[in-house]
Amino acid sequence: MKDKQPSFFLAENVSGILHPRHKEAFENILKQFENVGYNISYRLLNANDYGVPQDRLRVIIVGFHKEKVGYSFEFPNPLPHKPTLKETISDLRLAKPAKQFNKTNGDLEIPNHEYMNGGFSTIYMSRNRVRSWDEPSFTIQAGGRHAPIHPQAPKMMFVEQNKRIFMPGKEHLYRRLSVRECARIQTFPDAFIFKYRDVADGYKMIGNAVPVQFAYNIAKKILSNLLNIKRTGIEIYEEKKQVINIPVFQ
Repeated sequence: MKDKQPSFFLAENVSGILHPRHKEAFENILKQFENVGYNISYRLLNANDYGVPQDRLRVIIVGFHKEKVGYSFEFPNPLPHKPTLKETISDLRLAKPAKQFNKTNGDLEIPNHEYMNGGFSTIYMSRNRVRSWDEPSFTIQAGGRHAPIHPQAPKMMFVEQNKRIFMPGKEHLYRRLSVRECARIQTFPDAFIFKYRDVADGYKMIGNAVPVQFAYNIAKKILSNLLNIKRTGIEIYEEKKQVINIPVFQ
């Protein structure tokens, strides 16, 4: 950015960056952005407020160039509708378990609609990992072992602190979300096909991504901010009949 000086940038990080133990490091990051010419705005956002059917907290940092733009970014308001698992994945039927050693089944009728096999660690079993149909998903992580359980299963039964079990008699309902279900929850279109040999790599690609609709809604707001600034500059020009503070965008 120091070399290219774009009109704006967006950076993303996990919510833990705001923890007090990271305060000095985070402030240093913001200071470096400011020192190369940017007005900085940041906020902790939940992707579920912006068209994504999961609770996913991320710190979004947006910088507008001090000279080319001259303003600070205004974050979008949460959308009124909070999408749920039912409206997102309820039409996906008959997911297939991965092959031996969690290798892919190859081409499926519903691409990537396969899920990882294997046991569940004590860490995984320390919390409820099931969200109901009428709720958003837990965060989609970059690993199949930690994928949430499909909402067909009842919520896990509390035994004691840091220990839960699958509801007795319902164990057959507990399976991980498929790669395609995770992609839907990350708001990837079904036409986006993930290529892999190990099913774990499918989960990794999807979990590491920024949710599509989350990115889209923030991008729309950035564009709106920049167009409003540009229009304001043009209005001043028309009124004064001279160029006053008209931003130049790259």
